[in-house]
Amino acid sequence: MKGFFDMKKVLFVIESLGGGGAEKVLTTIVKYLDKSKYDITVLLVTEVGIYLKEVKKYCRVVAMLPSYDSLESFVDKLKYKLDYKYIYSSSPRKVYKKYIKEEYDIEIAFVEGYATRLIANSPNKNSKKIAWVHIDMKENPYADQYYKSLEEHIECYKNFNDVICVSSSVKKVMEDKFKLENNLKVIYNPIDAHQILEKAKEFTVKKDLTKTNIITVGRLENQKGFDRLINAIGRINSDKLNIHLNILGEGSKYNELKDLIHLNKLENTVSLLGFKKNPFPWVLSSDIFICTSRAEGYSLVIAEAMVLGIPIISVNCSGPNELLNFGKYGLLIENSDSAIRDVLCSIVDKKINLENLKLLSNHRGKDFKLANILEQIEEVFDK
Repeated sequence: MKGFFDMKKVLFVIESLGGGGAEKVLTTIVKYLDKSKYDITVLLVTEVGIYLKEVKKYCRVVAMLPSYDSLESFVDKLKYKLDYKYIYSSSPRKVYKKYIKEEYDIEIAFVEGYATRLIANSPNKNSKKIAWVHIDMKENPYADQYYKSLEEHIECYKNFNDVICVSSSVKKVMEDKFKLENNLKVIYNPIDAHQILEKAKEFTVKKDLTKTNIITVGRLENQKGFDRLINAIGRINSDKLNIHLNILGEGSKYNELKDLIHLNKLENTVSLLGFKKNPFPWVLSSDIFICTSRAEGYSLVIAEAMVLGIPIISVNCSGPNELLNFGKYGLLIENSDSAIRDVLCSIVDKKINLENLKLLSNHRGKDFKLANILEQIEEVFDK
């Protein structure tokens, strides 16, 4: 066993620990990385998020700023706003020197955008620097806003020893958009299959046996395409809409989606259930998992649904298409509003062989072994 002084000091940087896929993946990684080899710290911009309590069980968590909601005095709130503005408007080198006091052997920007810019400008010349890319940054270029130009964004990624991509399609984007070659690695997101199966049995979710129960999970944001899923259901011309859709997640589009459900008169057909700390009983009770994302990088929730053997229907986008092996392990449809409507009509008309899709999903779900992924991550850390 390694002694304390042989351990590598590892810093993960992420803005918060909210309810997204990257945050969930980070929680799994810090839980299962070998604690005899790695002394782990997670640095946040703000000390918030549904995974905060869980992550604190397995490593040290430090934050540049406290939770704004925890502040009571006017002075503290004003200071928070000034510090927040300073963090995002000042040079990343200045922010690094102000908030990162220790030296680390490995520094990891765990999400695109601000965290990546910060670690790319680390003055620590002795650290191994790793960027983790979770999204197709051509289809979803939100991270560009943190840079003055594409050229600066490209130069940022050249400062990393390794860039970990969560799928081969994400790697292709990094090659095409950022002109990267030698430092790219593909490592799928780790999934704790045993935990998923156990959590799915914690309680039973009742469902309407007279309907086909469809589920989707994710942040309520434009990227996930829940608006076009709701609109597609609203356009189905059927006397008996024998389906029910559950949407699990929270986000800025909640009120917009709620209004869309009302506009389409789908209150009895579509339910916004909010974020669920344990979503797996809802997934297990469903007949179909559907993904209608405009863009993805990997889609952790699809992989988790496959572990539970749930039939998968997804639009063709980066990540999901790879997980489904381009249609071998699930139904892959065109990434368009009309294709979403057509496949929903097929579900309503019972033209889709769900039993066959269930077998395919179950088979694919056995490929996501936690130990294999952790071994690949540690190989990058130790190289």
